[in-house]
Amino acid sequence: MGRKPSIDKARLLEAAEQIIVTRGAGALSFDAIAKAAGVSKGGVQGAFGSKEELLSALYAHLDAGYEERFSASRGAGASPVNAYVDAVVSAESMVNQRIAALSLAMALEPESREYVRKWYAATFQNLSAATPEGRQEILRLCALEGASMLRFMNLLPIANEDWAQVFSDVRGNGRSA
Repeated sequence: MGRKPSIDKARLLEAAEQIIVTRGAGALSFDAIAKAAGVSKGGVQGAFGSKEELLSALYAHLDAGYEERFSASRGAGASPVNAYVDAVVSAESMVNQRIAALSLAMALEPESREYVRKWYAATFQNLSAATPEGRQEILRLCALEGASMLRFMNLLPIANEDWAQVFSDVRGNGRSA
């Protein structure tokens, strides 16, 4: 009796990423991933358990260093928004582009949008527009996310060095000396 073949989660996550980017988040299913990766649907289900676990693993796969950068910034006293801006802006540009593509595709699909909504709610749970400082934090978050999408979709075709300056400015805004 031969050994049961193991499922390569990284290969499954790469297949999931390609499905989302090429066909949209609505096309993402355990069956679609299984077909793309050449494994059984049960193998994909066994590897992830639920679609939410799959999406969480997909984000972690795309940028394994995000949580470490975010936590280090929070540990140094940064607000959740400042820590998020630091973690995103300091990531390798290809990582940011891949995550922006997935976020955009997922935000267009109701089921996936709920996952993204929960992530934002948990990450920025104390964010409030009740104070001028809180509104500035919200504005920085919106600026970062908007600039990321505009850049990824090439809707505002400016040079890479200009984008770098924009992200540097977003990163520096709202900081106390």
